[in-house]
Amino acid sequence: MRFLSLYATVQDATSRLLRIALILGLFSSAGRAELILFESGALGRTGVTWDEVLAGNVPSSSISPAVFSGVRFELAHTVATSKIGVHLVGSSVSLDTCFGAIVALEDQADFPDSENLSTPDVLGHTIIPFPEVSKEVFGELDLVLAPGWYAIVLGSGLFDTTGNGAMPLNNPDLGSPDYVARQLGAGWFDLSDLSDVRQFDDYRFTLVGQAIPEPNTLLMGLIGLGLMRTLQRSIGRSAIPCSIDR
Repeated sequence: MRFLSLYATVQDATSRLLRIALILGLFSSAGRAELILFESGALGRTGVTWDEVLAGNVPSSSISPAVFSGVRFELAHTVATSKIGVHLVGSSVSLDTCFGAIVALEDQADFPDSENLSTPDVLGHTIIPFPEVSKEVFGELDLVLAPGWYAIVLGSGLFDTTGNGAMPLNNPDLGSPDYVARQLGAGWFDLSDLSDVRQFDDYRFTLVGQAIPEPNTLLMGLIGLGLMRTLQRSIGRSAIPCSIDR
């Protein structure tokens, strides 16, 4: 009887540990919710038309083969990305596509190594459709990013995209985003350099994905799982000849 009581106690403890492991996501990431890993600004009014952009009723920043826009950001932990999001509107004559790319940077002051994004610091890109009226649109991009500095870059004319449009600048900045741009013939530069002429802020860039558990967390979980399974096998073999005293 004492043995069966011990067995029930161990089984209960094993069940609890398994539940904890599942909560920590040690066995599968399939059920883990996606998170906004980075956002430059809170989404502003959508439904902005191209006519409003042309009339200057809503401030905006062009996206075309001649002009790219982007934002630097820092990751403190390893993440797995799933998509890039932007607040975007297409021109009335070119409802085509643009690209979104993630570029690895050396530090907060770094720029992409190439104007045409052909260098190895470009980790991946996705294709994003221009909407007829402004809304937040996404392009899928699966990457694993280690802690460090990166940039999201939006543009056209590369990766088989040819569209023209704009990013409405009506998305209140969160913190102090570090915006950059590339203009054909001028190369890369900080948009803050133009602050004496015009303020370029309130963009909406987002990066969506999942945080990846730190190696120590995974290691402890795997060690615990191994110990639980070993204990279960040991108890299972010992329980077979057990008899109950009446």
